[in-house]
Amino acid sequence: MIRLHQFLIVIVLLYALAAALPAAAQQEPLPERPGDRTVGDMFPTTLPVDAPDSGMLTGIQAVSQVYLPLISMPAPPNPFGFDVRTYAPDAVMPLVVEANPRWSRAGDVLWALVEPVRGGGYRWEALADVERNVRRLRATGIEPTLIVQWSPSWAQSIPGKLCSAPRPDTIGEFAAFMRAVAQRFSSGDLRVDHWEIWNEPDFRPDEVKGDEGFGCWATYAAPYYGGDYYGQVLRAVYPAVKAGNPNAQVWGGALMHRWPDDTQTLGFVRGMLAAGAANSFDALSFHAYGEWGAGDRLLFKYWRLRRLLDEHGLNTKPMVATEIAATCTAPSICPPDFQRRQANYAARIYAQAIALNLLGAFWYPISFRGEGFLHSHLVDETDDGPTPRPSFYAFRNSARLLAGARYIGPPPVEPAPGQIGDVQVLTFEKGRNRLYVLWVPRTDFPVLYNLPVPPGVTAICTDQLNLSTPATYYCSDVNRDGLIPRAVNELPQYVEVVAP
Repeated sequence: MIRLHQFLIVIVLLYALAAALPAAAQQEPLPERPGDRTVGDMFPTTLPVDAPDSGMLTGIQAVSQVYLPLISMPAPPNPFGFDVRTYAPDAVMPLVVEANPRWSRAGDVLWALVEPVRGGGYRWEALADVERNVRRLRATGIEPTLIVQWSPSWAQSIPGKLCSAPRPDTIGEFAAFMRAVAQRFSSGDLRVDHWEIWNEPDFRPDEVKGDEGFGCWATYAAPYYGGDYYGQVLRAVYPAVKAGNPNAQVWGGALMHRWPDDTQTLGFVRGMLAAGAANSFDALSFHAYGEWGAGDRLLFKYWRLRRLLDEHGLNTKPMVATEIAATCTAPSICPPDFQRRQANYAARIYAQAIALNLLGAFWYPISFRGEGFLHSHLVDETDDGPTPRPSFYAFRNSARLLAGARYIGPPPVEPAPGQIGDVQVLTFEKGRNRLYVLWVPRTDFPVLYNLPVPPGVTAICTDQLNLSTPATYYCSDVNRDGLIPRAVNELPQYVEVVAP
C-alpha cells in the first residue's frame, strides 16, 4: 500500500507540473529580443485561436527591453530546406517565405526532354516550368537546387527505361549536356549552384517502371551493385559542370538507401569510390524518412554512410539529406495520431540535422493536394487555399529557435531500444546562450526531467511548437538549486538559458 500511495503521489505531481509550467510563466513578462523580428514574432501577446487549452496558453505581454546579449559570431549556415516543386501553387509561397529556409529543391532537369534527338541540339523550352520556379525561389532569397535525370531513348543503357544510366558511348554527350545546362543556370535570377546527378540511382531496373522519378542504375552484381559505373559517370560530369559554372557544386548519390539491410547501397557507394570518384562530388546526398527503433532513420543512415566515407579517408566530405519527412504508409486513411506524430518529428529533426553537421536537410515536399507521397507534405492544398498542418508550424518554429545555433554536445546516435522512454537532450550554443532541445521518443505520459544549469540562471522555455503561436515563457531557476524541472513528452520543447 505504501508503494501504491507513493506511485499515486508521483502521478499527481507529474500532471500538476505538466500543466503548471506554462501557467507559472505568466507571472513574469517575457522580453522581446531586440533586432530579432523573426524570433520576436513567436512571443504571443494574445491567446492563439487554435489553442486547445486557454489555461496552458494565456498570452504573455511582451515589453520593449534589451535583455539577451547580441550574437558576436556570425551565424552558421542553417540546413533548413524543403522541396518546392514546379507545380506548387503561388499561394503557398507566403508560407515558404514564412518558414525561412536556406534552400529548396526546385525541380527536375530531364535530359530526355531537352535533348530528345542525338545531335539535334537542346530544347531549352522543355525547362520553362523549372526556370519559372528557380526565378520564383530566387526572388524570395531561397537558394534553388536541381536534379538531373532521365536518359533520352538514344542514350538509354536499358531501352525503354528513362531511369536507366546513359550507355558508355554516350557519357561524353551527357557531360556536354551538363556543361551546357550548368552554364545556362550560372548567373542572375536563374543561378543554380547545387546539382544532383540522378535521383535514387540505387534502385534496380526491375523495381521501378522507369518514369516515376527514381533512378535505376543498381544491379545485382556484388560487390559494387552498379555504383562503380555511377562513379565513372560522375568523373566525366564533374569537370563539365565546373566548366559551365565554376561556382557549382555536385551532390553525388541522392541515395534511396535501402533499409534496414543496406548492403547494396553501401556497396553502391564503395563502387563510386572504387571508380575514383571521391573527388568528383562535393557532397554525398541521401534520403531518410521517419522513425527507426528508438530514434530516426536519419541517424541510422547518416552514421552508416559517414563511417564508410571515413574509412576511405573522406572525413571532411559533407553530407546532405535531400529528402526527409514523417510519412504515413496507409494507402488513403492515416492513423488518427499521424499528424501529431508528424509534428513531433518536424519539431526535432532539424535540431538533429544541425547536430549531425549536415550541409542540408530537405523536407519532401512543402505542399500537395490529396495524399501526395505517403501524406508527407507540410501544407495541404485545398480549394480554399493552402492549409498548414501542425508539422508546418513545428518546422517553422523549430527553425526560428535554432537560428544561429551551433551544436556543442556529443555526436547524436540512435538511442538503444531500452532508451525509447528516456529524455533525449541536444545542446546548442547561441551566441553566449545555451539552447537545449528535449524530447522522449515514445511515451504515454510526461517524463519528469531536471535540466542541470548554473544556479539562478534566467531561462526561456518554448513548447507546443505544433501551434501557430507556441507557448513561450520564463522557466528560470528561481530557487537557485541548479535545476530546471521539465515534464517532457514526444513533442520537443526548447529551453534557452540566458548568459549573465
